[in-house]
Amino acid sequence: MQVAFSKISITPKQYIGKSLAGYTRKESCSGILDELYAYSVLIDCSNSNSEENYLLAIAVDLLKIPLSISNYIKEKIIETHPFLKKEQILIHATHTHAGFDLTGEFFWPGGFLSVLRGIMFGANRNDKYIVWFSNRIAKMVNVLFKELIPCKIAWKKIPFNPNIVFNRRHPSEAVFPNLTTISFKSIESESIIGIIINYACHPTTLSYQNSKLSADFIGQIHENISQLSHGKIKSVYFNSASGDINPLTTFGELNHLEEVQKDLIYDQLGTYDNTKEIGHKIGQSALELAKSIPNQEYCEVDKLKISTQRFWIPMKDIKYFSSKWFMNKLIFLIKKLFLINVAKYQILKANFPIFDLSYRFGNYKCRTIVQYIELRARSEKQENILSLITVPGELFLALGEILLRSTPVGYENSLIFQNTQDWVAYLFSLRDYMEEGGYEVTPSFSPLCGYYVQKAILSLLNENS
Repeated sequence: MQVAFSKISITPKQYIGKSLAGYTRKESCSGILDELYAYSVLIDCSNSNSEENYLLAIAVDLLKIPLSISNYIKEKIIETHPFLKKEQILIHATHTHAGFDLTGEFFWPGGFLSVLRGIMFGANRNDKYIVWFSNRIAKMVNVLFKELIPCKIAWKKIPFNPNIVFNRRHPSEAVFPNLTTISFKSIESESIIGIIINYACHPTTLSYQNSKLSADFIGQIHENISQLSHGKIKSVYFNSASGDINPLTTFGELNHLEEVQKDLIYDQLGTYDNTKEIGHKIGQSALELAKSIPNQEYCEVDKLKISTQRFWIPMKDIKYFSSKWFMNKLIFLIKKLFLINVAKYQILKANFPIFDLSYRFGNYKCRTIVQYIELRARSEKQENILSLITVPGELFLALGEILLRSTPVGYENSLIFQNTQDWVAYLFSLRDYMEEGGYEVTPSFSPLCGYYVQKAILSLLNENS
């Protein structure tokens, strides 16, 4: 078993006046707080008994990566590494709300109506940037294959919330997302080479008032780990199920949140100091977690197994009635009868469309992808299996918990990488939709996205049990 970590800047020279993705801002990019990067880890299991010899995971400091763009990035990588399969490459968007707009929906600043205009008529205006950073990522992957180091692997998961995150839809409920560190140690020196970090938090420490480029707290995680390890330990961060999990910046203590109006939660006015504080807390704790793993728990990966399911999500509603029915139905009808019908012409002519759409028998549907991955690590004394679930959107924490507890290898050994390979929606339960409704319904392709994604993943888990 071998591993390599790398990163490469994807910050273009010209960013002033460009559209930032996330929020409904009233102005374009006015400067930079920190650079955007693509981070990567390559796990080489070529000496194992697996059909899949490699797992390449890439995290990009952008709001979201549609399926068309992630496929394009993979094609650029495979051009110089034809032995790789698309299924072996994970493309993850960290979901910073201060990165570049890749889909056109934020092309016109000015608020909510401008975002609607962008959805209908924006298409994609950043083809050159997409091609440029995809080539940069392919260049980074070339470096990975030259820097592979023989290693062993171990991981550890703990509940972690030192007053930094809360559930924005249910602010009075205590939440303790898991912080997981996957650590890789050099066989020769027995020192840590790098770590994969998995946590659940929306990268929105910077408020909608910020108009400067930033990777948000995730950039600070990497900076902090580099400083604490004197540059010796590399890191990659993958966001877990955080569709409804926000950072706590300007509301003080968690126990005061039950007194806060929900509408105000979305308007926290966090600053770069909050970004640094939360990033440093997560980074330091992730590094300490890696160092706390006993040496005897490290093993070599004996088998890598990747299961993939591609499926279609229909644009349709369900039959129900609740206090949220009217607003939910109104949003659904506006999207189905107006927004999608207008936007489809932009989608069809774009080089990198927002959704992979199909229209049959009077209905739209969107194609997407989920994956279930197992890494079996074995030593002379023990065997452990680590599982990864990828989801194409922002998964609500409760749904994430259901999936993690359904894996054949157990909760403690399972992780979720959201916003991976695609983005189709906030992924919420039908109960959340019918009883709560809310903002998350609006940008999602279909109110049933969460239901269909959960169904597809449970099917994969059942096949692998």
